[in-house]
Amino acid sequence: MFRILNPITMICRYSQWLHLRWPSGRVEKLPVMEPDGTTSVEGVRIVGDLTGIPLLKFSADSGARAVQALCLEPRFQQSLKLKKNPELFDLAIIGGGISGVAAAMEAQKNGLHFRIFEANQLFSTVSNFPKAKPIYTYPTEMVPAGDLQFHATTKETLLEEMEAQWLQAGIETTVARIERVERKDGELLLHHADKGITRARRVIIAIGRSGNFRKLNVPGETLDKVSNRLHDPADFVGKNVLVVGAGDSALEAAISLCDSGAKVMLSARSKELSRPKPENRAKLLELAQGSTNDLSGSLTLALGSQVKEILPHEVTLVLNDGTQKMIANDAVFTMLGREAPLDFFRRSGIRIQGEWKATNVAAMLLFITFCFWLYHWKG
Repeated sequence: MFRILNPITMICRYSQWLHLRWPSGRVEKLPVMEPDGTTSVEGVRIVGDLTGIPLLKFSADSGARAVQALCLEPRFQQSLKLKKNPELFDLAIIGGGISGVAAAMEAQKNGLHFRIFEANQLFSTVSNFPKAKPIYTYPTEMVPAGDLQFHATTKETLLEEMEAQWLQAGIETTVARIERVERKDGELLLHHADKGITRARRVIIAIGRSGNFRKLNVPGETLDKVSNRLHDPADFVGKNVLVVGAGDSALEAAISLCDSGAKVMLSARSKELSRPKPENRAKLLELAQGSTNDLSGSLTLALGSQVKEILPHEVTLVLNDGTQKMIANDAVFTMLGREAPLDFFRRSGIRIQGEWKATNVAAMLLFITFCFWLYHWKG
């Protein structure tokens, strides 16, 4: 005999099945966009990490292809034939990372009147990589569209390589923080933090995951010894260091710390490391097994564990079997990634996945009311 569930129970179970079986217990919110990066705001495209795959080649490829695509738009082609207005740019690029720079180089090659805006520094994400971080340019056989190409194998050489290509292109960067994009009277207006406005026919958003760093939300997370960036692993020789995370950033931090002589423990909520690159997984397991010769550091894996509390000289972990363990600790690195800058997209009128407007809620309530009315009418 079938058991009839009330609507609230059904909705809760559906939510549990659809959204809450992810490791973090929730699905990450991202701006709504088409496969080509176009958004709900006409003339605005998103490129880089937020389009799907956070790899160097894909970021550069998405930036260059976005410019190539908009140059083929009939309406954009028609607008270029109009009398030039120096105050109206053909294209405005927000973000000076890999995808933004690739877009700028492609815009220059196509003879567009454009400007690129960066709030901090060019290639800031790569600049904040740990010292001597190895670079994997996946897929190895892929050649990104556009002129920005990669061959370097370490952070330092990658920066030199990209900066040299940028200087050779001779493109200037405008230092400015853009707060939002607005479509008005057939143009796109970029609103600056200092209240200035830039007008453009098209806009490419290349800000990546420049939102807030994800947090553990545990007691002690605000202690000075807790950080979300590793600059120089050599500063932690002989120290007890906890790295939290299950992605490439966490594994690379743990590997570099261990290689530099630290006593490292890697804590990850997941029981398996399925996300990182194969090279990083292999190196991590090699270090955890102690099979590397002349190793002054050490590495211990705590998969399926969670941080419960961070103390001045210890950290309390909840292990996979539910037991708690207190470990000696001098430093904690929370390598959990960053959130998408959703407030920027909300201010710009770009829809966010999973977020409903008042009109959506009203429509749903009307539909449910109609369903109940129809059910009782048939009864």
